[in-house]
Amino acid sequence: MERYFWHLSGPQADGLACVLCGANYLKMRIPSVEVGKVPDTEAPVYACADPCAEKIAAAADQMAREMREAAAEVGSGWDADSDDDDGYLGADGHFGHLLRDLRALSGAEALLAVTDDMPSIRYLLGLTYRHAEAAMTRAKSLLERTADGDG
Repeated sequence: MERYFWHLSGPQADGLACVLCGANYLKMRIPSVEVGKVPDTEAPVYACADPCAEKIAAAADQMAREMREAAAEVGSGWDADSDDDDGYLGADGHFGHLLRDLRALSGAEALLAVTDDMPSIRYLLGLTYRHAEAAMTRAKSLLERTADGDG
């Protein structure tokens, strides 16, 4: 899996500068490692081997931990057939749960773009499956409830 980097300067997009600190590899002899690609050209981009590449990896690990915690919090516990209509559009109602599912999907997409570890990929795919299915069910329920004009 490749990680994509956006909003890069010309030298960064050309692989001539670090995507994190901007160090110019033509002016300084700094060991660098490939850390991803430019989205539109698929050209490789690089980061200083120490400490920038480690910071990028640590940020991805932190995001993965946060996503796992969010997935554990959301978990199950939502009943699409519930008759409890009190505040279903509120932050703690079905609409709020839908937004949390969408955030989990967005985070999973970001992590899948940077992960090449197969157990992590499998975990993220499972997370995506659960939240996509829940988001679809919640959105369908909300559409049906709001079609009556009572929301």
